[in-house]
Amino acid sequence: MSNIIILFITMQVLHAICTWKLYRLAGYKAWAAAVPFYSVWILLKIINRPWWWIILLYTPIAGCVMALVIWTDTTRAFGYRSPIWVILSIVTLGLSLGYISYMGKPVYDKEYKSHRQKLDSSVIGALTFAVVAASIIKAFTYEAFTIPTSSMEGTMLVGDFLFVNKMKYGTRIPMTVISAPLVHDSLPIMGMRSYVKGFSLPYMRTPALNKVKRGDIVVFNYPADNPLEKPLDKRANYVKRCIAIPGDTIYIKNGRVTINGEKQSWDERARPQWAHMIKYNKSISRELADMGIEFAFTPRYDSSTGEEISYVYTSEHMIEKIKALYPGVFTHRLIISTSEKSTLEGIFPEGRGYNADFYGPLYIPKKGDVVTLTSENISQYRDIISIYEGNTLTENADGTYTINGENTSSYTIKQNYYFMMGDNRHNSLDSRYWGYVPEDHIVGTPAMIWMSLAADDGHTPFFKRIRWERVMSFPSGEGEMKSYLVHVLIGAAVLYGASTLYSRYKKKRVAKK
Repeated sequence: MSNIIILFITMQVLHAICTWKLYRLAGYKAWAAAVPFYSVWILLKIINRPWWWIILLYTPIAGCVMALVIWTDTTRAFGYRSPIWVILSIVTLGLSLGYISYMGKPVYDKEYKSHRQKLDSSVIGALTFAVVAASIIKAFTYEAFTIPTSSMEGTMLVGDFLFVNKMKYGTRIPMTVISAPLVHDSLPIMGMRSYVKGFSLPYMRTPALNKVKRGDIVVFNYPADNPLEKPLDKRANYVKRCIAIPGDTIYIKNGRVTINGEKQSWDERARPQWAHMIKYNKSISRELADMGIEFAFTPRYDSSTGEEISYVYTSEHMIEKIKALYPGVFTHRLIISTSEKSTLEGIFPEGRGYNADFYGPLYIPKKGDVVTLTSENISQYRDIISIYEGNTLTENADGTYTINGENTSSYTIKQNYYFMMGDNRHNSLDSRYWGYVPEDHIVGTPAMIWMSLAADDGHTPFFKRIRWERVMSFPSGEGEMKSYLVHVLIGAAVLYGASTLYSRYKKKRVAKK
């Protein structure tokens, strides 16, 4: 936060140095250029822009675009209207106003508002404010998101395009304030970082509409994505299902999840998938692929038995369908045995001997918990203490611990944590591998699938790749997922017809008068 204050003061000082002469030329006091917020209000009057632009200017991310607009407006309001000066005002981040003030010959245009309408391109103006509006929507309400991997197969498919609701769990105020609009952590094509490090707001959230519940599909920032390098809100976006909430204890046996001693069951929209082996006396791999089943390996032919052997990720519900379609087919759900624990690496927490199918028991920390630190559990809390909650942790040779310079044997948890898993249990990088998801990493929940595209195989036409049964569908809810595209189209047609009829009615009334 101190860096933000320093940045704010620096920008205000530079603004005053570069523009005080312009303020005076426009008929205002020179000192007005140096007063925070008031200087913006006066400048908006000078360039004939509405006062509420102040709000947009100080809105994270959207403010970056608004600053460019205000700098270019100011440049043009004082007579420098050629494209080169507009570009310079953007490239120099407004510092070119200093050259205009001290070395140029600025002349204030009192009628700039009317002249600006001629100078502005309607296309540029529309695009600028579309970007601002979209930036605000993306930052505070809904954000477009694509499912890039198959970790949630069974519920969400690769190629699903989502709108993520950021308000349900409370909108997290953007933390990285200097960032390019409408992108996440990198600029398209160029691949460059899209943000400036070192200037971040503290973690803040608006009041939540709902709490995260077990079974919710949640979008969050990947905790292990360069946590010491990337700002929290610029880490990769992941989507998983919340399996356990703060205060729960999770246990997995034979791939079956138990929470607080109760076995978990899933509805029709939450069908977990596991790795299965399928054997059949003739090739059915093409048919399985057409059913949307994901293959772990290329199917192989066993010459000794004359069978095709496939290893796939699919649900038990789909296995029953396969058995009904192909009588005599052999299927077997693959489970990682307990004897394989010692050979696995990267399972959280280290040293427990867990694996993906035999996991836990593991407690999920909640805010206010006081945990006693030991050599047996330090791997469970190390990242919480040193990374997610920003303390300095030293593990001493004698088995004691030093936190922020003080020797201690306990630690008080500062925020809630969650345990997230993919529905594709044998093909998902999730909390079993990298640990808890802190509450401040939570982004939102998928609200709607507005488009769904199957992978491009090089010969299937685009329209045939569209999964029409998923377009305009909702991931959450009960029963089978279904498309509401027809309902949306009918509603749009009704609204369009009503609007057209109303417009004709108004024209007739005006004609009669």
